[in-house]
Amino acid sequence: MCKNIFLLTIALCFSVLAFANMASPIYPGTISSSAISSKNINITSENILIKIDKNFTTAKYIVEYNIQSNVAGKQMPLLFYARDYKDNFLVWVDNKPVSVKNLSELNIDQSSFLKLYENGNDSTKVAISFDENKRASYEINDLKYFEVDIEKGNHVIRVEYVANAWIDKSDWTKKYYFQYSLSPAKYWQSFSNLTIKIEQEGGVKNYTTNLGLPNENEIKNINTWNFKNLPSDFITINFQPKPNSLAAFLISLEPFGIAVILSIILMLLHLYWVIWYRRKNISKKFSAPVIIGSFLVPFLYLFIYINSYSVIDNIIGKDASSWHGYYVLIIVFYPFILIAYWVVFWLIDKLYKRKLLSKQVN
Repeated sequence: MCKNIFLLTIALCFSVLAFANMASPIYPGTISSSAISSKNINITSENILIKIDKNFTTAKYIVEYNIQSNVAGKQMPLLFYARDYKDNFLVWVDNKPVSVKNLSELNIDQSSFLKLYENGNDSTKVAISFDENKRASYEINDLKYFEVDIEKGNHVIRVEYVANAWIDKSDWTKKYYFQYSLSPAKYWQSFSNLTIKIEQEGGVKNYTTNLGLPNENEIKNINTWNFKNLPSDFITINFQPKPNSLAAFLISLEPFGIAVILSIILMLLHLYWVIWYRRKNISKKFSAPVIIGSFLVPFLYLFIYINSYSVIDNIIGKDASSWHGYYVLIIVFYPFILIAYWVVFWLIDKLYKRKLLSKQVN
C-alpha cells in the first residue's frame, strides 16, 4: 500500500510542478547609457531627467547633451546604446527632430571616425574602441545613430525614451530598479558637469540610489544631484514595496512555521479523537481515528505548507513576487511523514488501550 501511495505522490508532484514558477527571478528591463562621442565632438555636460511612473515599472528618460562641434557639415556626432526600451527612441538637435536609425543600417567602413570595428566573425556585434586599452562589444541592433548637418560651435542634443524597470523576484515582494550606464562619459574629451533629476508620479516612494544624498537631503517627489566628476559607472535606482503588517507577520513565520503551528493544533485534535474513540471501544483491535488521522494530518500539513505561499502572496497583493522555487517538491516526503506519524499514534493508541485494559482487570 505504501508503495502505491509513494507512486501516486510522485505523479501528483510532477503534475503540480507544471504550474510552479521555475524561471529566473530576474526579469530584465531596459539597458541604456550615456552617449558615445565621435572624435569631432566635445560633450561639455549631460543633464539626465528620469520621470518614474506611480507604479515604479517604467521611467521616461529625457537626456540633454551640450556639445561643441569642431567641424561643420553632415556628420554622425553621437552614438546611443539602448536596449529593450518601450515605444520609440527620439532625438532632437537644437530642438529640431532628427531621424534615428539602427547601426545595422550603416556601412561600418563609412563610420571609421567612430573607431568602430567588426567583432570577429559575429556580424551581429561590433566593438567600439574608446582608447588603446579599452574596447567594448555591443549588439549592433542596440546602437542608434543619426546624421545631421550642423555648424561648428555649440549645440544641444536631446534624447527621449521610456525605460522598463528591471524586476527582481527573489524576495517575497518585487524589487524594481532602473540602471543607466555613465561609463562612456569617461572617454569624452572633457567632462565638466552632470545633473541628474529624478521625478516620481503619485505619492513619494522611498527609493534608494548609489548617488548619495540628493541636494534636498531627503527623498521627495523631485530630487536633484549635481556632479563635477562621474559618481559611478552606473546610476541605479531601487525600490522595494514593504508588505502590509499582516503579510509581514506571516512572512516572519514562513510557510514552514505556519504549517507547524496549524499542524500542532490538528495533532492535538487528532489525539483527543484517538483517546475518545479508544475509551468508547476498548476491545477494538484497530482504531479508525488512528488510521484516518495518520493519512489526513500529514496531508493537511503539506497542504497548508504549500498553500501558505499563495495565501501570503494574495495578502501582499500586486507587488508579490510569486516566485518560490521548487517548494512543491515537499510532496515527495508525504509517504515518509505518514509512516512516522502513524507509528507514533499507533504506539499512543496501543499504550492507552493497555492502560484501559489493566484498569478493567483491577
